This record gives sequence, structure tokens and C-alpha cells, in this order.
Amino acid sequence: MKKNIFFIAITLAFLVLVLVIFLKGRKENCITLYGNIEIRQTDLAFRVSGRLLKLYVEEGDEVKEGQLIAELDSDIYKTSLKEAKAAIKEKRALKIKETQNYELNAPLCKDFTVSKEECINLKENMNFAIAQYEEAVSNLEKTIINLDDTKLYAPYNGTILSRIREKGTILQEGETVYSISMTEPVWVRTYIDETNLSRIKLGQKAFIYTDSRPKNPYMAHIGFISPVAEFTPKTVETTSLRTDLVYRLRVIIDNTDSYLRQGMPVTIKVLEDE
Repeated sequence: MKKNIFFIAITLAFLVLVLVIFLKGRKENCITLYGNIEIRQTDLAFRVSGRLLKLYVEEGDEVKEGQLIAELDSDIYKTSLKEAKAAIKEKRALKIKETQNYELNAPLCKDFTVSKEECINLKENMNFAIAQYEEAVSNLEKTIINLDDTKLYAPYNGTILSRIREKGTILQEGETVYSISMTEPVWVRTYIDETNLSRIKLGQKAFIYTDSRPKNPYMAHIGFISPVAEFTPKTVETTSLRTDLVYRLRVIIDNTDSYLRQGMPVTIKVLEDE
């Protein structure tokens, strides 16, 4: 009985030793890097000026691509659209009149019944009327675009970071109304020194660890390796000297969730074998 217990104890100790060696080997087969969730945001603005009429979202709201988030007072642009449509009718009628006038007199120009000068004037009047009509068409198209631009839509799925203007504000074109951050894809910016660069390749698997949830790593992969060396940024946490040259990496997180925040510091463990 004692021999059996001794044999079992020896066996368990051996298995524990093998497990420790295996885990130690696994740890050595990964590269540990430090970085931050990349801040990717856009300042949203209207392409036209006007009075801010409605704001549909607040700071912290999640928005979908194509969602209406703000509107300008469009009365002026609707009036311009009516004027542009009326101008189209007027210029079209003038174009038809001058074209018909030229076509009626064209045969007379060929047999010199009508003077050459008058024929030239007829053709110039027709061309001028056609040009005016085409200009009116372009103006109508521009007016329609301006009216559409009184509505502001989310360019992608994201989170509203800042609501910068309030209802009733008179805005100039290009004035920022909201700041929005992109929620997907989520990237991590990190750097690797030249001595370890050969251990990294595109598509290589990695795990991302955050300080708030260290036991819940995120799966990721290497999405970009900079071809150009640069000096280590001050915000990078590495054990090498800051004067060392490093290469920027972009690590794309595959399984994102609401716990990831832009600018958040993370630890990246890049696996050298899958």
C-alpha cells in the first residue's frame, strides 16, 4: 500500500514538473508588447450654413451608419429649390424658342436669302439659350444637394464623444457639431524593436489584455507592420532605450465588446506559433 502511495506521489510530482516546464515553454513562445486602443474619431459638420434646428443624439449614444443625427432649418433651401425649378422652365422655353428659330432659318442661310450676319446671330442666340438652360440644370442639381445637406447622418457605426453645438446656433459650413468615434474595427497601436521584428508577421495571432479585465483576454491578429523605422514615442512603455528604432504595429481585435475604450492601455501577447 505504501509503495502504491509512493508511486502515485512520484507520478504526480513528475506530471506537475512536466506541466511547469510546458507552461514555461509556452510563455517563452510569445512576445509581450504594450500599446493603446487607437483613437479613431471624426468631427461631423454640415456642408452648408444655417440655423441648427434639431439634435437627435447625446454624448455617449451609440449610432448606426446612415442614422439621422441633426438637422438645419431648411426653409431657405426649399425656397431656393422652387426658384431653381422655375428657372429651369424659363430657360427650357427660351432654348426651345431659339432652337426652333434657328432651324426655321437655317435653309434660308444656305441659299443666302438671310444675311450671313443674321445667320451668325441666330446660331449664337441658340447656343447662348442652350448654355443658359444647362447652367440652370446644374444650379438645380446643386440646390437639391444643398437641401439634402441640411441633414447630418452618421458616417459609420460609432459612439458620440462630444455634442459641441446646441439647438438654435447659427452655423457656418464646416463648423463641427458632433465628434464621433468608430467602434469597429478596433485597433491597437503598439511598437516592436528591430531585434524582435523577424518574429512578427501579418495575420499572426495575439491576445489583448486590459487592466480592468485581465482574466478576459481578447483574440486579435497582426493587421499592419510599418515598413519604416521610427524613434520610440514617449508614450510607449518598453524596456529599451527611447532612442532605439522601433516599427509600428497595428493589432486588430477580433471579438470586441463595450468594455474597450479608445486610448485604453493594453498588453499584447503575440503568439509565435498557433
